[in-house]
Amino acid sequence: MTAHTVRPHETITSIARHYHVTVKALVSENNLRNSDFIGVGQTLEIPDARDINTPDIPKPRPKIQTSQDRDKGFSENALEETTEAILRSYRIASGWLDELLQRLRHREANESVQHTEKIKVTPAKKSTARHAVAPANGSSYSPKKLSDVKKTLQERLGKEPHIVTFNGVKLTQNERMQIIAAVATCEMNKDGFGSINADQEFVGRKFGRRGIEVGYSRIVHIGLSYGIIQYTQDGGPLGQLLQAMQSKNSTEFTRVFGGGDKTIADLLVTTTTSGHPDVATSVPLSGQQYWNSLRSKKSSSNNKPAANELKNLSITDNDKDGKSDLPIEREIRGRRVQPIAAIRGAPPTDIWIGVWKQRFLDAGAVIDFQEAQLELAVRNYFNPVLPKAKQFNVRSALALAFMAACSVRWGPTSPKVYLIIDAAKEIHVQTPFVNGEDEIRVIRAIAHAGEKSKVGSIAIPEDEVRRAKLLIADQLKFLAEDYYDISSY
Repeated sequence: MTAHTVRPHETITSIARHYHVTVKALVSENNLRNSDFIGVGQTLEIPDARDINTPDIPKPRPKIQTSQDRDKGFSENALEETTEAILRSYRIASGWLDELLQRLRHREANESVQHTEKIKVTPAKKSTARHAVAPANGSSYSPKKLSDVKKTLQERLGKEPHIVTFNGVKLTQNERMQIIAAVATCEMNKDGFGSINADQEFVGRKFGRRGIEVGYSRIVHIGLSYGIIQYTQDGGPLGQLLQAMQSKNSTEFTRVFGGGDKTIADLLVTTTTSGHPDVATSVPLSGQQYWNSLRSKKSSSNNKPAANELKNLSITDNDKDGKSDLPIEREIRGRRVQPIAAIRGAPPTDIWIGVWKQRFLDAGAVIDFQEAQLELAVRNYFNPVLPKAKQFNVRSALALAFMAACSVRWGPTSPKVYLIIDAAKEIHVQTPFVNGEDEIRVIRAIAHAGEKSKVGSIAIPEDEVRRAKLLIADQLKFLAEDYYDISSY
């Protein structure tokens, strides 16, 4: 039997979920007459608790492999192997996270008790016991000002009872950053906040290469994708991140990215935001957007033959030199993806190789820069999904994290961000959601969907199955929070 000491903001539901036991079993084991009232410091016995270090990752149902599956290279084990690889990467990368996570947890511990004017926060009769147990009968007390509550919590935490009824935890900036940190475990590699994707979309997977094959491989340079959320150079998010880093700690930014030279550090920011100043404005700012315009159905018919020619050259190797027949001068590079000299007098280089690469790796270990990554991710990918989350009464940290993960993968305006809503309808879960347990049930259904499978008639992309599994595993233990108050979204 495991014993658990109640911490600030915990409820009977969150504790039960953390140990993978039912609320009913937890209430029964501890003879709780009113499960809405538990006190900080109170000790609860956990019935038949599983090892909390063992993530609850559901395994896909066995599937008979058909010849069609084999022709497509289908493998039920592949997704599990990928998930395990990501978890191993997290364990390797956790050293990059430790100090920042300590800061986040410290902030969380020092936040005031969250309540609304409708909820009375009341003191119990002083007890000589160090950990007083909350009254079981739910009796009320006289009101107490929030400032007094803050002082009590700060000065006598663990000596006075912590009695709060929640409409839902306030979704503070710190809570949002914690959810994004959980999402980051789905995206980062072993370098954590310094994770680098070195123009792998351009590299592709033809001609013996091991990059990322997309429709514009060997044609468009996306450039550096960096950090826990993979902020991209060509599209502009990397520039936004660098601006945020510079604003947060300009001295450290110049030291890390400029080698002490402010001119070089400033040129890096300028190039990745508004484009290299020495490149003609006739060159498109974003190479990918330019390529999309060539391929668009709305594009001029004069553009389409040129786009088709580039595509054909990118997939052929008639001269047998081991690379595509597209000449270097015809590759598409936006103004943001231009070489920069890392040292004065040195030749310009791409920022994902050599000295530049090392600088970005070094920046991943700077706490201020890590916070900048989380803050920008909250602003760009998490906050935009909250109106829809509020509309459908999405209140659990797990479900909000899944929506944020889809926003990172597909963009905050993509219909795929609301995959949880579509999946809920397929398994006959009421929306707007009635309770957080229903939200978790839907995420588990997505995690069980299997590689390129479905929930009902809704196709679930492989990456979303993997993300659902990783978020359920909750490596950082940031998603076992009480349900949130949608009025704070």
